[in-house]
Amino acid sequence: MIAAAWIAGGAPLATLGAIARSLADDTSQPEAHRSRHDFALWPGAGDGASAVFGRIDNAAEIAVALGLSSAAGNSAIYDAALERWGDEADMKLVGHYCAITVEGPQRLRLVRSPWTAPPLHFAARRDCLVASPLLGALFAAGVEKRIDWDHLADQLAYDHHDCQPRGWFEGIGRVPLGSRVRCNGADWKVERYYDPLAVPRVELPSDEAFVERGIELLDEAARHALAGVKAPAIMLSGGLDSPLAAAALLRQLPGDTVLHSYTFGPIAGWDGASPQGTFGDERERVERFAAMHPRLQAHFPDPGEGGHDHRLRDLLARSQVASVNVANIGIFHPLFEAAKQQGCDAMFTALHGNFTISLDADWAPSEALRRGRFLTLRRLLAGAHEDERHSVLRRLLSKAVLPNLPDGMQRAVRKVFHPERFGDRPLGSMLSEAATKSWRERAARRRSRSVFDEATVSASREEAIRWMWASADSGEDVDLGMERLHRIAHRDVTAYRPLFEFCHGLPTDQLRRGGTDRFLARRMARGMMPEAQRLERRQGRHNADWHARIGARRKELIAQAEAIRSHGQLSEVLDIDRLQHLLRDWPEATPEDLAERLPREMGITRALTAAAFVSHTEQRNDF
Repeated sequence: MIAAAWIAGGAPLATLGAIARSLADDTSQPEAHRSRHDFALWPGAGDGASAVFGRIDNAAEIAVALGLSSAAGNSAIYDAALERWGDEADMKLVGHYCAITVEGPQRLRLVRSPWTAPPLHFAARRDCLVASPLLGALFAAGVEKRIDWDHLADQLAYDHHDCQPRGWFEGIGRVPLGSRVRCNGADWKVERYYDPLAVPRVELPSDEAFVERGIELLDEAARHALAGVKAPAIMLSGGLDSPLAAAALLRQLPGDTVLHSYTFGPIAGWDGASPQGTFGDERERVERFAAMHPRLQAHFPDPGEGGHDHRLRDLLARSQVASVNVANIGIFHPLFEAAKQQGCDAMFTALHGNFTISLDADWAPSEALRRGRFLTLRRLLAGAHEDERHSVLRRLLSKAVLPNLPDGMQRAVRKVFHPERFGDRPLGSMLSEAATKSWRERAARRRSRSVFDEATVSASREEAIRWMWASADSGEDVDLGMERLHRIAHRDVTAYRPLFEFCHGLPTDQLRRGGTDRFLARRMARGMMPEAQRLERRQGRHNADWHARIGARRKELIAQAEAIRSHGQLSEVLDIDRLQHLLRDWPEATPEDLAERLPREMGITRALTAAAFVSHTEQRNDF
């Protein structure tokens, strides 16, 4: 773990010790290295001015280019890259990392890699300048722990501030993905060095060549992700992405190495309901996939544990950050626990598969209409399985015409057909009326919006990439917290920058062709999984049993909501009466109507997760 701290007048030894303890895991006590500019920089080994946390996938290649020893560490490589290439170094390095560089007296250079990176928080003030992936290090340095209540309310309105330097606490910023933050005393500025739209178009001679290159890059990603791993595990679904990642890992693992997979399922009280286009139990599909791969050993931990707040306090103790954006993370803990018990040292996922190998090119119909490719448009609309219940005319209007209209006209049309998404407050939000009004005023000033106000179909490739880029810039604190809590690495095979750039530069018809969605992934999967799974058009639903899980705890959650009334600010932010009403007026079966489903499925757990964050931060135990 890394950190840098400057404190006016010199940091007392007690403060340095507190910071070091906040960085340490159960087996290490990192030593601080006092730099020539009176910074305490962790780790303390070597004389370099940089500290790097994470991994650099092309470290060996970069070391050769810089004339460094093959044994050079990431910080030494990073310093040499900065000396050789300056700010261009981060475009040449490929990986999942953040870096802190001391540039002079009270001057720091803070960087996060593109597409995925560990978190990096900072506080730049007259009396101190401190940065670390862990908020606990900033608090140990003396930075006040003051919740930013407007930020909390914005999150509950699904207005996520992605790609912005604002964080959960007043006076503490965060480095966005693919950006540098340069701090000079109390002054700082964001430099966005990576442009996700600057992707060259990929041109290859045949359909087969695109598939071959996709598999080649996925294998390359798996090879890098496996670096240093001795006993791998993977979260495995019954869909396309994680099985493709599992197959790639197996191809890279030596000899008879076993890959352990872990899959959750719904609890016994689940009524079998799942939203249209999804399925709620993936275990049988995983078993059929595992039967094709003898070195894959499938495990299905007991789903009884895993409610929205399962081990939430433990996670908050490691991350200090709310997880209302991932309010149902509790179901993942039993998988990590089982993998750790098995002796695994890394848990692999394919969380960015929808942004890479399974990219679906939802912009295809609107693009075809703009370019006058009417035969292509006809084929796309005729095979649009997700809208089979709608006429071809409605598909034409919603998928091709509407996305090409000005934003204001789109919203007006969508409001007519989907009024439930455009109520007084965002659908699924438990904000009070007063908090909703205040949020709307803030959102209008900064021109932001709730995700429920956004278009559901992209008008262009560029619009889709911008949305993916924003979505990717979230959840990193939770990922790091899970690693620290379970003492097992978490690595996403599909989060490999060359794979992002390859998929984003593909011709549209390599991603969606006629009636076939996720066209690249389905072709890559041929022979790697059962045909029924490869051609399955529905997607797995990991929280399908929410109705049974919450329903079994209604009395407890109603009492918890009542206890929240004792907190002045939180009781003003949340509509506690509505929250309790939704719990009391509980439907007998999982509702299909969005207006009935989403407030219960998402709103309740997000509100209670936010309350747990407040309770943890303020060291309360009454809710």
